[in-house]
Amino acid sequence: MAVRIRLGNYEQTTTDVLQRTAIGYFPRMTEEEAMEAGRGVWRLDMRIISRERFVLIVGEGLVRAVGEITAVTEHLTDRGLKKALETDLLGPGHPLYDTYINQPDPLANESRNSIRYGDLPEEAAFRTRDCACGCGETTTHPFVPGHELRAIMARVREHFGGSALDFITWLDTELPPAAPAA
Repeated sequence: MAVRIRLGNYEQTTTDVLQRTAIGYFPRMTEEEAMEAGRGVWRLDMRIISRERFVLIVGEGLVRAVGEITAVTEHLTDRGLKKALETDLLGPGHPLYDTYINQPDPLANESRNSIRYGDLPEEAAFRTRDCACGCGETTTHPFVPGHELRAIMARVREHFGGSALDFITWLDTELPPAAPAA
C-alpha cells in the first residue's frame, strides 16, 4: 500500500515543528519542495504507516512528488502528537515515478482528509524485501516473524557480551524516560 498526501494551498508559517517556512502547494514548485511541504506533520496511524513503503504528494489534483518512506518521526505540536515522513525522492526509471508523476491523483476520493492509503499496481514488485535481521529470507514486513528478536539478541551478544541486563542498563542510562502512554 501507498499513502497519498494531498497538499492544501500555499501558506507561510513561523511555527512549524519541522522548521519549514511555508507549507502547501504552489504552481511550479519542484519535486523536492513538494516532498518537503507534504512530508509532515500529520495525524498518521503508526500501525498503518509503518507498513507503507511509498508516498505520493498531490497538489491541485496531480502527483507532484513520489518518494520511498525511510522513517516516520513523531513531533509534539500545539494540536497534539503528529508524524512526519523521512523519504528518499524517487526519479525517472522507477516504476511508481514513471507512472504517476504529473498524473491525476490515483487515490482521489471525495473526502476532505488529506491522507489516503491504497494499493497501487506498480507496488507489487516491491512488496517483498530482505529481512532486516540479515538472514537472507524475504518478507513483506521489515522482519520475518520472530527475527526482530534475533536481530536484537545478535547486537546484545556483539556489544554487551550476551548480557541482556547490561544492554537494558545501558539503554536506561542513554535514553530519557519514555512518556506515559495516553
